[in-house]
Amino acid sequence: MNLLFLGPSGSGKDTQAEFLVDEFGFARVSTGDLMRDISDGEKEMQVIIRDAMNEGFLADNFVFGLMQMYLSHLKADKIILSGCVRKASQIELLDFTLFKVGKKLDKAVYFELSDEEAIKRMTGRLYCPNCHSNYHKIFNSPKRVDICDSCGTRLEQRADDNTDAIKNRLADFHKDNDEIVSEYEKRGILIRIDAAGSIEKVHSELLEQLK
Repeated sequence: MNLLFLGPSGSGKDTQAEFLVDEFGFARVSTGDLMRDISDGEKEMQVIIRDAMNEGFLADNFVFGLMQMYLSHLKADKIILSGCVRKASQIELLDFTLFKVGKKLDKAVYFELSDEEAIKRMTGRLYCPNCHSNYHKIFNSPKRVDICDSCGTRLEQRADDNTDAIKNRLADFHKDNDEIVSEYEKRGILIRIDAAGSIEKVHSELLEQLK
């Protein structure tokens, strides 16, 4: 089963993806993670790629070409694609990428959340710079204040997790979201999840919908 997770920042889609990875052996593939992996260093090309990412100049063909190379070597029959379709023009790119590696999209899962709730959630987010585990000051706090449960590293808050930056990200999200959701709904593969509930409630609804 190959899934695409959609939803605004703060909707909990990455947390739910981690549950499916742990419980059912899904492999999670994020274009953002792939780009960070190849740009994490000080070689000239890594710096160039990192600067292009920060300025939003990376061409979609480059990003999806990288994903195609990664998927072609991934030994997994259950995949969650996260952050892969942010613009309507990327729908066909994803279709082509999956086709080239002999896969197809089975379900698109849309985690619905209001802007107000998204802002509340994102301003409380924490992450581990070492193992990339995610936490929240209110909804998913670590056992020890500001310390990662998994590796003991001190947690950090992303520089862009402030109200103004979050509002800008949500505005960008809404530009193409209706068209993206509508397309997958027309294909008959869209699942809508109310992401406003607790992590446990959202997870239960997700599993029920995926049965």
